[in-house]
Amino acid sequence: MSEISRGAEDFVCEWLQTRGWTVVTRNFRTRRAEVDIIAKNSGILAFVEVKFASDGSATMPLEKIDSKKQARIIHAAAFYLAKHDPQDQIRFDVAVVRGTPSEFRMATYLEDAFRPESM
Repeated sequence: MSEISRGAEDFVCEWLQTRGWTVVTRNFRTRRAEVDIIAKNSGILAFVEVKFASDGSATMPLEKIDSKKQARIIHAAAFYLAKHDPQDQIRFDVAVVRGTPSEFRMATYLEDAFRPESM
């Protein structure tokens, strides 16, 4: 993982915590997939995908979360849920971070950005 990606994830963790979320785990991996952040707040367990794009970049970070990427995230979430059996509502969020490593900012935070067909 690059320093910029790690910094963007650190930024999102801090951003979530200032809003009352508890970061349960980071970089949860299976053989096929990874979830950047798993966080909990008020009966919700969120699997958060973090995307970064520098200022001035033509990159559209949300376009990188296509159906294949979503399927991998859902796979990792199902694996996590099979081992942890939470009693919370589950959702998949996406955080888009922009800026520079010295000045990250939350460009977009999409709650319930996508849903699995069945889990």
